Amino acid sequence: MTDIELLHLVTAPTRYQIITLLLDYHYCVKAIATKLGISEPAVSQQMNVLKECGLVTGERLDYQMHYTVNRELLKKAANTMKLLLVASEKKQGDIENCDCEFAATCNRRGTVKKS
Repeated sequence: MTDIELLHLVTAPTRYQIITLLLDYHYCVKAIATKLGISEPAVSQQMNVLKECGLVTGERLDYQMHYTVNRELLKKAANTMKLLLVASEKKQGDIENCDCEFAATCNRRGTVKKS
């Protein structure tokens, strides 16, 4: 799975909320469901997706599985996005000096105000 695919999985609203919770504390499915106000089967379904991509791992404590986030994998994916943004900022130039194939017919040309 690529970093971009991983980021796509994490940005689904419920999975994002689950990851946010798990970054603060190790929760079981029941606790996550209660905190998010959704059913346990819905949480389990999302946890399966997160486990399949390696972003979440579980540890059995008594009868319940408590989950943690693979922080290194999440950091790696976030770093890929950061590098993409930095690279795009270097390429982003003045709108007046646009050199794309549609520059001559662009309706927005000259309408973007510089900050």
